[in-house]
Amino acid sequence: MENTGVPPGFPIAQVSGPLIVAYMLHWGLFGALTIQTYLYFEAFPNDRNSTKCLVYAVYCLELVQTILVSHDAFLDFGYGFGNLAALTAMDYNWLNVPVMTSIVAFIGQSFYAYRIYLLSKSWILPSLIMATSITSSTAGLVTGAFVFVAGDLTRLDNHRTNVAVGTWLASSATSDILIAACMTYCLLKDGTGFRRTRILVTRLVRLSIETGSITATVALLDLALFFIFPGKTYYSTPAAIMPKIYANTMLAVLNSRFHILGGRTAPVASAISITNNSNVMSLRFRRGNPVETDVDASHTAAASDDYSQNTSGIVFSKDVLVHYEGKDAASV
Repeated sequence: MENTGVPPGFPIAQVSGPLIVAYMLHWGLFGALTIQTYLYFEAFPNDRNSTKCLVYAVYCLELVQTILVSHDAFLDFGYGFGNLAALTAMDYNWLNVPVMTSIVAFIGQSFYAYRIYLLSKSWILPSLIMATSITSSTAGLVTGAFVFVAGDLTRLDNHRTNVAVGTWLASSATSDILIAACMTYCLLKDGTGFRRTRILVTRLVRLSIETGSITATVALLDLALFFIFPGKTYYSTPAAIMPKIYANTMLAVLNSRFHILGGRTAPVASAISITNNSNVMSLRFRRGNPVETDVDASHTAAASDDYSQNTSGIVFSKDVLVHYEGKDAASV
C-alpha cells in the first residue's frame, strides 16, 4: 500500500477518532458478551439443545468478528500508523460490519420471531418479522459486496450503495421495533392472578422494549450519520458495534430468567424443593428477615399466591444466583 502520509492541516481526528471509539466499544461489548455466555452456560444446562447451539454459534461468530476487527485495528494504527491510505482502507470492514451484522441480526430476529410464535400461537406476526428480517439481511449482504468493491471508507457515496445501506438499516430498525411491540402485546394480552408471574411478565415487557429500542436506535443512528456526513467515517462507530448489540440483547433476554439473591428484583423464596411423599411440595420462604418457615401444599392446589406446582427453582454457585425455569418462563 502506498504511504500517502497526512497532509498538513488535514483533520485526521475526524477519520481516526470514530475508528478508535468503534474498536474500544467493540472489545468492551465482546467482554460483556463473554460474561453473558458464561452465565448462560452455568445457569441453564438443561435448556433445549437448539437454544444452546444458537447461543454458542452466535458467540463463535462474534469471536471471529473480534479477531478480524483486531486485525484491522493493528493495520490502521500499527503497520499503517501515519498513513492516511491505510487508515481509510476497507480491509475486512466489508465483512465485519454489513455481512456479520446481517447474519447475527437474522439469527437474533429469528429467535425473537419463534418466541413470539410460542406466545401468540399464530404465524402472522412472526411472518411479518421474518419478512422484514430477510429484507434487511439481503440488503446487508448486498451492501457488503458494494463496500468490498469500493475498497475505501470514504468512497461509499454512490447511488447503489446509498440504496442498499438505506434498505438494510431501515428494515433492520423496523424489524426491531416490530419485535418489541409484538413481544409486549403477547406478554400483556393474557392476565394472571399470580404475583410472581406478574412480576416476571412485567420484567420481560420492560426488557423487550429496552432491547428493541437499543438495536433500533443504533441502526437509525448509523443510517443518519451515513447520509448526513457523506465521505466521513462517523457512521463506522455505530456500524461496528451493531453485531455485538444484537448478540448481547439476545443473551440478555435468555439470562433474564435468573436472579441475584438480595438484589433489587430478588425473588421471595430462597429455595424450592419437591418431595415425592404423598405428592406434597415443600417450599422454604425468606421474606426479608432471618426467620425461615416451611409451607406444605397439596398437589391439587397452588402452593402459594406466588408459585404453582410446575415451577422449579435451582440454587447454584454457593446460593448467589437463582433461576426459575417454569413452563411459561422457558418459552419466553
